[in-house]
Amino acid sequence: MDNDADQFRSAMGAYATGVVVVTAARGDEIWGITVNSMTSVSLQPPLLLWCLGDQSERYDIFAQATLWGVTVLGGADEAQARRFARAGTEGVIANEYEMFAGAPILRLGIAHLACRTHERRQAGDHLIIIGEALALRSEPGPALSFFRGRYGRIEDTRG
Repeated sequence: MDNDADQFRSAMGAYATGVVVVTAARGDEIWGITVNSMTSVSLQPPLLLWCLGDQSERYDIFAQATLWGVTVLGGADEAQARRFARAGTEGVIANEYEMFAGAPILRLGIAHLACRTHERRQAGDHLIIIGEALALRSEPGPALSFFRGRYGRIEDTRG
């Protein structure tokens, strides 16, 4: 590796994560972006955060959104993860989403959260978006994972 950014990316790639698609409305359109930087922050109130790159073509959509949804992708949802990870702006088609407590969410996935922006903080070349979960639901099933630059699957081993 020839620079610190590559070394940092490699080291962070050793940390396995789940994969979500964050969705938000802009006018009459719904937009999605694949994220693996989501994490919980607080139980009381229920807060989570995710990070949005300053250079994202979808930056304005998500940086300005007040209500947004999170869809935790299931083990069979890799195609959707790849679709919403593309550099070009990707819209969500009408039959692919539903409204959940005022926020758009994808109809697939194993968990959904409707969130309201609680705080935004600039950090380096990313905007940290902290959201309060207004509503949530989950169901059993394997989760999509991301590790060392590749998608995988984490099985649900609960009885």
